[in-house]
Amino acid sequence: MKGSGDRLCAHTSAFRVAVVYFGCCVGAGYLSGQELFQFFGAKGAFALPSLLLATIAIFLIGSVTLSLARDTGEARMDRLVIWFDCKPLRTVVAAFEIVFLFMIYTLCVAAFGSFFSELLGISAFWGGLFLCLACTFLSLFGVKGLSRFCSLVVPPLALITVAIALLAVCTAKDIRFTAVDVGGFLTGAWGFDGLTYAVFCLFCALPVLIPLGSTISGKKTAWRGSFFGAFLIGGVACVILLALATSPAVTETVFPMLALSLEKSTVFGAIYAALLCVAILSASLSSLCAMSEGFMQRFSRKKRFLLPVTALISITALALGLFGFRELIGVLYPIFGYIGFIPMGLLLVHAFLFYRKKKT
Repeated sequence: MKGSGDRLCAHTSAFRVAVVYFGCCVGAGYLSGQELFQFFGAKGAFALPSLLLATIAIFLIGSVTLSLARDTGEARMDRLVIWFDCKPLRTVVAAFEIVFLFMIYTLCVAAFGSFFSELLGISAFWGGLFLCLACTFLSLFGVKGLSRFCSLVVPPLALITVAIALLAVCTAKDIRFTAVDVGGFLTGAWGFDGLTYAVFCLFCALPVLIPLGSTISGKKTAWRGSFFGAFLIGGVACVILLALATSPAVTETVFPMLALSLEKSTVFGAIYAALLCVAILSASLSSLCAMSEGFMQRFSRKKRFLLPVTALISITALALGLFGFRELIGVLYPIFGYIGFIPMGLLLVHAFLFYRKKKT
């Protein structure tokens, strides 16, 4: 799940790499279909070519990242991106990672508010407030274990999403991609937006892929794991996009796949709604834990500061989350994708210099 991580075993298989890669890039926006529609589905005839370009980029850069981490033995993201001795730049990279986690948390708050608004017809503020209070409270009682437990919901949610999507595709009379102006900060250029999405996904995965790469025993494992991970990310996204193209009306909702599942079956809709709710809670807990832990490590380890720090983060996220889940995806995803081109570029430069030096 986006924004989550875990300790990894001494030797990592290609299968584990693929599963972890997929889990890092999958969140509420992905499985709900909202981010996929805005980045790809709204491109009309160029929807699938844009997704294919993004998938290839996710595979290639992911492979380079895993291989570089393996060959250098470096398990820290800031040191792999800023390989030369420059503490200020490494601090900037670390700060950007915290801001990125805050963005994920804000999107979760907005998603939960929109979720309650669509299902129960109440104000999105109350749904967002409930999530903030729950996360702030639970973060004081070992939420790392709870977050890992909740992350188990991602595989069944992905399977149910694919099942609903395939059902929609197999029973559809017509599949048509229609170009739509979704607004936000997306450029509308299918190639550039596809690469932006790939960079965004890669930055979600970097904090986990880099320490993961240092545990890989062989170079082929890095390439195979990255290939199958990218195949899962692109393949599931393709099925979701085809399903959304069978019913253009659902793309006007905040959670297109939820609306589609309710169209097909009330039981499917209820199960999907419950799993999506837990998935949002899991992602928000993981992000809030990582942020509060980062602040405590940098500024103070005294536990009495933990509650004020998490409460301040939640209040700020709640205020920003009022802008709406769909609107924030169109603004925050592109912004962080554009900024992410810089660390991605530095990482590729590091790989080029390292392997050129190694070859000579």
